[in-house]
Amino acid sequence: MDIIEIIKKRKSCRTYSHVALTPADKKNLESFIIENSKGFENEVVNFRIIEKNIDDKQMKLDYGMIKGHNTYILGTAKSTTASRVNYGNLMEKVVLKSTEMDLSTCWIGAFDSTYFNDIFIEDGFEIPSIIIVGYYDDKPTYQDKLLRFSVKASKRQGWDKLFFNYKEKSPLTPENIKKYSDSLEMVRLAPSSGNKQPWRVFFDDSADEFHFFKKSISKRYELRGLHDIDMGIALSHFELTSLQNGLSGNWTKHAKETLKSINDLQYIITWKCK
Repeated sequence: MDIIEIIKKRKSCRTYSHVALTPADKKNLESFIIENSKGFENEVVNFRIIEKNIDDKQMKLDYGMIKGHNTYILGTAKSTTASRVNYGNLMEKVVLKSTEMDLSTCWIGAFDSTYFNDIFIEDGFEIPSIIIVGYYDDKPTYQDKLLRFSVKASKRQGWDKLFFNYKEKSPLTPENIKKYSDSLEMVRLAPSSGNKQPWRVFFDDSADEFHFFKKSISKRYELRGLHDIDMGIALSHFELTSLQNGLSGNWTKHAKETLKSINDLQYIITWKCK
């Protein structure tokens, strides 16, 4: 399936049929996870699929508004911005693979990590976030619709708030960045905590580079590292769309002193076009 179609098809599911993954779906997903475990600077994240029995106590999520979940994907990462960004990047690729397989998913940033007591967490590491994966219950509850409305799940900011020319700081438009217009549009459509969209992207036409910056919008999300996860999600959308469209490139990180500081933004990483 076309990656653009997959990104547009994906949505957060909050009502699941309380059944386990089929052996075929679980094997397919596990194979993908193993093959796609290496991210930025070759950092590896070993995600695991964890299934809880129907008799197990269910973890309450979003004040009990997520129903029927019993299968989760999670791993550990260093408690640093770079590792959380990498975690989000790799996990979103798992989410999109799940979507391609007609599985439903939901990103979860607030959860009880002790619920997964069989996961060993080293000092200096954490479980930054998890995803629920499973089969959609086609009878969504009133609470499901209310929660999607409350977070404005289908709302996104426009290009003029997210994408800019690096030198002039003027907004980019799809017309003046034609080759990469799909890539940036898929970044715009990326999911984020509270739908805050903390990414800001600056195109340096002289160097043919896209610089990705993080804007701290919610103090609560920033303290929990969720804006970092969001950045990783956006990066995965940009990379996958670019490569599908034949726009090769690679991720690189410039020394901070070589880039102009931009207001209150934190530099994350650069896509060097080839």
